[in-house]
Amino acid sequence: MKMGKILLSLSCCLLLFDAAIGQDVQLSQYYNAPLYLNPGFTGTGDNTRVGMNYRTQWRGIDKPFNTVSLWADHNIESYNSGIGLMYFRDEQGSSRLTTNEVDLLYSYSINVSDNWVIKPGLQGGIVARDANYASLLFADQLSANGATGGATSDPLAGTAKTKVYGDFSAGGIAFNDNAWFGLSFNHINRPNQAFFAGDYLPLPVKFSAQGGYKFYLSGGGVSKYKNYKNSDPEISITPTFLFKQQGVYNQLDIGAYLTYEPLMVGLWYRGLPVDKHATGLAGNEALVFMLGGYYEGFTLGYSYDYTISQLKGAGSVHELSLIYEFKPIKYKKARGKSAPCPKFNRRYQ
Repeated sequence: MKMGKILLSLSCCLLLFDAAIGQDVQLSQYYNAPLYLNPGFTGTGDNTRVGMNYRTQWRGIDKPFNTVSLWADHNIESYNSGIGLMYFRDEQGSSRLTTNEVDLLYSYSINVSDNWVIKPGLQGGIVARDANYASLLFADQLSANGATGGATSDPLAGTAKTKVYGDFSAGGIAFNDNAWFGLSFNHINRPNQAFFAGDYLPLPVKFSAQGGYKFYLSGGGVSKYKNYKNSDPEISITPTFLFKQQGVYNQLDIGAYLTYEPLMVGLWYRGLPVDKHATGLAGNEALVFMLGGYYEGFTLGYSYDYTISQLKGAGSVHELSLIYEFKPIKYKKARGKSAPCPKFNRRYQ
């Protein structure tokens, strides 16, 4: 029995490590992490935004996966442009495989009609990945009765490796007052992640498609509600989807937000049951529950992932987001369009 548990644990570790080198980190509150989602969302706020996203995943294992993202973007209205800066840090597994990334982002707005705007974007950055092998348990430290407690002769033990590379992405969105659709391609240069000279481990390109439609039940819809007043609370339902494909892995997030200003709740399903990957298991992953609110420029969101896959025993997944948007004091000309993606704060009119 003990040996079976060890083999199961090792299998899980190998699975997690494979995911770590083959897939990007996922964020459940993807529209509260717009720069991470698609560089085309850079500058889609009304003026200047700063944000933070924190995710802690699989709290039931010894070393949970932790992710934090800090970002800021600004809408340069006079140049139809958006600029952004993002810092991203992720820690995974017992080796504390750590990724630190700094990115610059740029987007440009093109009014293709009275109703539709296209906003392509570019992203470029530097990534540093570090692995510390001192905390790992190697094969020669295991026996039929479990861990031996002895030292290992593996040459990796006690070593640390660092890999630095450039990373480039591109994307874009199209939107009107109610609907939006976006495409993004991350790691288009397929950077080599291998820690050892002579090895080649390219990061697969991640393709994603996202979109949605906001149904206004009251307030908020400037184009439809001509008697709109700032004092009227927005009541809306916003179905959204996010599809991702990276390497051999596919994933779909689909659900909806319900907004009753200043509160918002959301429910999503994550998975793709028709895609069994190489495991032969159905691709059901999680149900995501979200609750948030908005107050004087601050947006706070909390989400909980209820795991429905074979990793259910790995423990809970929690995510927190915080965004502050600076309220413009004065406009010298009429405002351009802003994307109707789910967000608590409405446009400042």
